[in-house]
Amino acid sequence: MKSVAVNILLDIIWCLEDLVMMCGVFCVPVTKRKISFVGGMILFLGLCAGNIWIGIENTFYLAAKVFLTPLVLMLWTEGKVIRKLAIYICSVMYLNLPYLCVDLLLYSVIRKPMKVEIYSIYGIVQGVLTILITGLLSYKLRKIIGYKELLIDLHTKYFLIASVCTFAASTIQHSGEEVGNLYGNTGLAFVITGCMIIVGVMFYILGIGIFIIDMFRKKYKIESNLKDEYLKITKDYVKIVRSNAKETRKMRHDLQAHLNILKYFIDQGENEKALLYLSEIQAHMVQVIRKMVSINHEIVDAVILEIQSRSEELQIQWEIEGILPNELEIGDFDICTIFSNLLSNSVEACERLQEEKRWIHLEIRQLNHFLVIELKNPVEHPVQMEQLGDITTKKDSKNHGYGIANVRTTVEKNHGEIFFESSDKIFVVKIIFELKT
Repeated sequence: MKSVAVNILLDIIWCLEDLVMMCGVFCVPVTKRKISFVGGMILFLGLCAGNIWIGIENTFYLAAKVFLTPLVLMLWTEGKVIRKLAIYICSVMYLNLPYLCVDLLLYSVIRKPMKVEIYSIYGIVQGVLTILITGLLSYKLRKIIGYKELLIDLHTKYFLIASVCTFAASTIQHSGEEVGNLYGNTGLAFVITGCMIIVGVMFYILGIGIFIIDMFRKKYKIESNLKDEYLKITKDYVKIVRSNAKETRKMRHDLQAHLNILKYFIDQGENEKALLYLSEIQAHMVQVIRKMVSINHEIVDAVILEIQSRSEELQIQWEIEGILPNELEIGDFDICTIFSNLLSNSVEACERLQEEKRWIHLEIRQLNHFLVIELKNPVEHPVQMEQLGDITTKKDSKNHGYGIANVRTTVEKNHGEIFFESSDKIFVVKIIFELKT
C-alpha cells in the first residue's frame, strides 16, 4: 500500500511539472470552464484508481497513462487542441533541462550508485526540485517585457521544432548515462557523461535559438511595417497641409471680391442673398480646406488626421482635448504606436454600433509631473479585461484585442503604466507617463 501511495504521489508531481511548464514557461492559459476542469480531474482520479487496482506495471495501465495524461492537461488549459498538444510535447521534452540540473545537483551530493529502494524517494525529491526550478524560471521569464505576447503569437510549428531538438538532447543524455553505467563510478565515466551532457545542452540551446531568431524576425517585420505605415501617414499629412495652405492663399486672394459682393447685397437690402452667399463661402472652405486637429506633435497629428479620414463614412463624433508637452521623452515611433493602435481599436469598436452611438473622446492632460492620456469610446459588448493583450487579430469579438499587446509593450518600455476600465458599455484606456523635470 505504501508503494501505491508513493506512485500516486509521483503521478501528481509529474502532472504538476507538465502543468507548470505549459502554463508558466509557455504561457498557456489555465481553463476557467468548470466542466473542463472537472472532466480533467475525473480522468486524473481514474488514473490514480488504476494505479491502485491494476498496478503500475500493468501494460494496459501504462498505455492508458500515456494517452490520458496529455488529455488531462488539454482539459485543464485553454486554446486550440493542436497547439496545446504541440506545447505539451515541447514541455515534456524541455523538462529534461531542469531534470538535468537536479540530477547534477543530487549526483554531486550522493556520489554513489542509487539503491532501488530509495529510487522513489529520489523521484519525489527530483520532482519537487524540478517544479521549484521551473516555477522560478517562469517567474523570471514573465518579467521580461513582451515575453508572454511573443509566445502567444509564436507559430505552433516552432514548438514542434523545439520538441525535435529537445528529443535529440534527451536521447544523447540517456546514451551518456548508459555509457557512464558501463564504466561504473569512475572518473572516466564522469567525463564521458559530462561530454554527453554538453552536447545535449547544445541541442536545447538550438531549440531556444530558433525561437529567439523568430522573435527578432517578427519584431523587425512589425517595426518595419509600422515605419512604412507612419512614413506614408506623414507624407499624406504634409500633402494635406500644403493643400490647405494653397487653398488658404486662394481664399485670401479672393476675399476682397467676396466681401464686396456681400456688401453689395447688404446695401441693396437683399439680406437673404447675403446669407446664402455667405453659406456658399463656408461650404466651399469646408470642402477645400481640411479641418485639422493639433495636439502639439506633428506626427501624432498626422496619425489622428489619417484615422479620422479613414473613418469619415462612419459619422463618428470626435472630441479631442489637450496637447502633448513640448519636450516629450517618448520617441516618435513609440508615441505613434500608442495613438495609432488605440485610435484604430476605437474606430473598429464604433463601426459595430449604430451611427448615433458612435463617438471617441481623447483627452491629454498634465497633472503635476505626470502626463495622462485617456481614451474613451462605446463598445457593443462588455470587454473581457483578462483577455486584453491575449487576442491579437481584428477578428476578436470584443473589439479591443488588436494592437493592445503592442501598446502595453511600448508603454512599459517607456516606464509608463496602462490601465483599462469597462463599464456601462464604455471602454476606457488610461496611460500615465512620468515627466522629467
